[in-house]
Amino acid sequence: MQGLTERVAELLHELANLPAFASLSGAEAVPAGSPWVFSNYIFWMIIAAVLTAIFFMIAARKVRLVPAGVSNIAEAGVEFVRNMCVDVMGEQGLKYFPYVATLFFFILFNNLIGLIPGFKPGTGTIGVTATLALMTWVVFVWVGFRKNGFFGYMKSLIPAGVREMGLAGRIGLGAYIFLLEFFSTFIIRPLTLAVRLFANMYAGHIIIGIFAAFVALSWSNFTVGGGLVGLVSLVMTILMYAFEVFVAFIQAYVFAILTAVYIGSSLHASEH
Repeated sequence: MQGLTERVAELLHELANLPAFASLSGAEAVPAGSPWVFSNYIFWMIIAAVLTAIFFMIAARKVRLVPAGVSNIAEAGVEFVRNMCVDVMGEQGLKYFPYVATLFFFILFNNLIGLIPGFKPGTGTIGVTATLALMTWVVFVWVGFRKNGFFGYMKSLIPAGVREMGLAGRIGLGAYIFLLEFFSTFIIRPLTLAVRLFANMYAGHIIIGIFAAFVALSWSNFTVGGGLVGLVSLVMTILMYAFEVFVAFIQAYVFAILTAVYIGSSLHASEH
């Protein structure tokens, strides 16, 4: 369809790391290696952080016997994350519940903000998701070292069954599994946390933008065939928006529960 390439280029430009309110000023993307710039992603990430703080203030208020409205939603959301932490980490999960809950709702608000046309969520950039993943990595590694000691945590990377094998098994299979677990714990986990969240949110924005571009082009150059394509694209845009709302919740949940799982594995490393 004529003009699609230009529309896609505009979409990619809109999703680039632009200075805040660049669409009003016509500013270009921030050059690689440039000094820190107050970008559109940072602006909406701050909005998401404020919404997260307001959400927790509402949830922490002294409520009526039968909560209603936003208070009820806030309490239910906090209770959901609390139960998840206890289920995954046991009673010790209550200690780390504030961190996991903050991650969950911060990511959720970012994801939902990203569904509003023109808004750019923090989770739409790899820098933010990598920072969140690095924070989680620091927490669960610190918990592992603090709970089990350096050598105890390192030893837990080798399953107990392998440690009880003969000398050849401990050296051969043990060394192989240790390298795999070391690579998984210290490199793969933070990497997959960062990339999974960013890729899912960014890809969703791209798909919705492409369908929207088909709709706009079919209306600007109307033909019978183009109108049919536009109608199908409009339906797909609506369906993708609904799906992205679901993805916004799922990705926040996946990040939070994996954080809980990683912390839980560090807490119980000596039992492995």
